[in-house]
Amino acid sequence: MKIHHVCLAVAACVLPLHAQQPPAPAPAPAPAPGGEAQPKPEAPGIKIRSLSFQLDTPPTEVYAHDPATGGKVPAVKIDMKSYLNHEFNLQPTQAESLIFSKSADPASLKDPANIVAKAKVPPNIKSGIFMFLPGTGKPGDTPFRVLVVDDSKRAFPPGSFKVLNLSPHGVRIQLETKNYDFASGETKLIEDPPVGVNNASAMNAYTSANGQVVRIASGIWPHPGTKRSLQLLFLNPASGQVEIRGIRDVAGDEF
Repeated sequence: MKIHHVCLAVAACVLPLHAQQPPAPAPAPAPAPGGEAQPKPEAPGIKIRSLSFQLDTPPTEVYAHDPATGGKVPAVKIDMKSYLNHEFNLQPTQAESLIFSKSADPASLKDPANIVAKAKVPPNIKSGIFMFLPGTGKPGDTPFRVLVVDDSKRAFPPGSFKVLNLSPHGVRIQLETKNYDFASGETKLIEDPPVGVNNASAMNAYTSANGQVVRIASGIWPHPGTKRSLQLLFLNPASGQVEIRGIRDVAGDEF
């Protein structure tokens, strides 16, 4: 066989092998200035964790609508819970206000019977606890109220208590020997709470009504550690007394 015939035969075998080789892998993401990979950008919108409080019958079918979009952005189904964990519903717009209805249909906003609640959204909030509370009962008002609590790590850091005074009276909470005062309607953060033995705080709470100071609670508050805790002061409608209820919250990387 002539030499040029041999070369042609070898080339015919080699070329198909090159054609079947997989493409080169895509280059890795460019590292950040510190040498680490760039973090994945957050999805736009508001992370909503809904929390029902003092509701005998919480709403079951709830959809969040941004009225500014005119129905062009689909409503988001809200998972109503009585506790807090990592799960959230993403409202895809940076809404200034939200309307909660019983239906995902934008037309439901035109029927007052379908409206569950309305909420003003704090500016620039990216993640919040949307606390559903009983309505005022006044004619024309929605059956539920919504209190929006910024739950970002900046506003609600791990290891802290966030105290919401939902009662009509001022309340003083004493942790060990340190006093924290809360006016009616006030929300305040207690960071790095003082602790005694077992990394816990001896707690006493007092309220003033009709010119008298009354102790409403006493006990032990364990330090939240890497977690965090909501402490809700509220008026029990049955007893007419101010009470405290704690709700433990996670402080994961999502918030």
